[in-house]
Amino acid sequence: MRILTPTRGGEASLPNQDRAIQIAKERGGELFFLYVTDVSFLDRMASPVLVDMETEIDEMGEFLLVMAQERAQKQGLQVQTLVRRGHFAEVLEAVIQEFEIDMLILGAPAEGALTTMEYLQDLAKRLAEAFGLEAVVLDRGEVAFTVRGEAKG
Repeated sequence: MRILTPTRGGEASLPNQDRAIQIAKERGGELFFLYVTDVSFLDRMASPVLVDMETEIDEMGEFLLVMAQERAQKQGLQVQTLVRRGHFAEVLEAVIQEFEIDMLILGAPAEGALTTMEYLQDLAKRLAEAFGLEAVVLDRGEVAFTVRGEAKG
């Protein structure tokens, strides 16, 4: 079983990362932590500045993923880390296909975030149905929503 967990890093993500690690261990799964860099909101900036900004954000994402990876290793689980660029939903679709993901674990948005729980639930449903996977939304490490798509193949 291959499990994909996108993460923003930071304090609010820790309980969800820990729960993803726990789920991967319980199911004997291979865990992938993903950080998505999306700088499309900066599209009016000069191109060289945009490239520098994107690179800096990628490096921050790599650092946050290394921290998550180390926590997983301390709990006895090896994980792969991925940094990708683009729109969140499109990147998820591409990574799900590339790595033949069986389960997607999303973290609920932090209070005051632009992303809403409704958006994440809709995304989870759409991806579960499109790829025949199980999708879970965690809120502070607890399962808030789950959906299973029909197995493909």
